[in-house]
Amino acid sequence: MTTLDFLGTGNFSAPGRYWNSFVLDGTVLVEPSPTALPNLRRCGLGVQALDAVVISHFHADHTFGWPFLLLEIVLHRDDRPLFVVGPRGVEQFLTDMLELGGVPNIRDAAAATANLRFVEVDPRADHGGGAWQEAGALRFQAVEVEHVDDLDCYGYLFERDGRVVGYSGDTRPCAGLTTLATASDVLVVECNGAHQPPPVPVTHMDRDAIRELRAAHPDTPFVLTHLGEDVDVADLGDTRVPNDFDRIEV
Repeated sequence: MTTLDFLGTGNFSAPGRYWNSFVLDGTVLVEPSPTALPNLRRCGLGVQALDAVVISHFHADHTFGWPFLLLEIVLHRDDRPLFVVGPRGVEQFLTDMLELGGVPNIRDAAAATANLRFVEVDPRADHGGGAWQEAGALRFQAVEVEHVDDLDCYGYLFERDGRVVGYSGDTRPCAGLTTLATASDVLVVECNGAHQPPPVPVTHMDRDAIRELRAAHPDTPFVLTHLGEDVDVADLGDTRVPNDFDRIEV
């Protein structure tokens, strides 16, 4: 079984929840959200145990915890490699974040003491699914999904002891999401809530979209995250909705 520790389960506006972030088996942090570090501490999880940090795309709710997480790494982690997985340009994006935040000293300290290894997603993920890749002990596959037009956005397949845990990242219904659901033994999928009426474009999943995905993949358990206020899963079948700080096994 794979253990998921949810550091947060909310969407961008985080209504009554912290921002979406979770840890696989105590070793893989998925999304360094703005509250990832204090919530790691609250869950009794330390940076020393992490093998990898995974980023789906460069929106603030998925990345703005990086400066604080990196400082914790500098202060409380030995020189064991930490792999950082993300879209192309992930190392430069995170470096620019430190510059904009006025903390280049953290960047310099990390360069001197932290053994960071950046791993960009396979370019073939732009065409629906890349090759399986490795980031230290983590074996993963990136799958491009459709979220917003101005960013490269990915979901992931994580191999865990012969099973595959899928994660949608932020997405609307698309071919990449179908690929993820088909390949997963369990799928962690966003359910942002009701869409704004047209002409606002659809950029997330809502309850109806989850229902349609469930109907197409009835044997795949779902775990919902990146939740809005109006998510009701009463009739969605094998679907779990964790709260912040919940630990579940899948």
